[in-house]
Amino acid sequence: MVKVRQVLADEAPKAFEGLNWERDGDVCFVEFEAKRPDGTADVYLTKWTFFHYPEWPPHVTFVDPKTKLYDSSYWPVISGSTDLAFNASYGDAPEGLICNSMFFDWYFWGGHGSQPAVSWRPGVHRAAATVAELIIHLQQPYYVGPANARA
Repeated sequence: MVKVRQVLADEAPKAFEGLNWERDGDVCFVEFEAKRPDGTADVYLTKWTFFHYPEWPPHVTFVDPKTKLYDSSYWPVISGSTDLAFNASYGDAPEGLICNSMFFDWYFWGGHGSQPAVSWRPGVHRAAATVAELIIHLQQPYYVGPANARA
């Protein structure tokens, strides 16, 4: 756990700069704003863990902002991206799957394994690359709206 704490102390402030975030022990919670096609803004809370970082990307999932626990109804819906998919429920993945090589679960639950052209490269990729993928895909033209009925 010493390594995780050091990673959080070193990486989190850089990766989450400009975002609303907090650290709770060995976990970070980070808010991301999303824009619907009609301009409506939605805010999502994500949970980040760095247990295998920097050898592997961080694990990220969407959580209920009140309980801070994984809840598939608090995931966003996107459409049209060939680079990333949000799967609130996916096979045996315990907290859903963000299907993109900058996310830990892509390697272990998505069935992708290593693909040199797009895979995470320790020493090259940092948590900021994971943040960037979320920011890109929570905007237009990809973001549709929330998975649940919250308005």
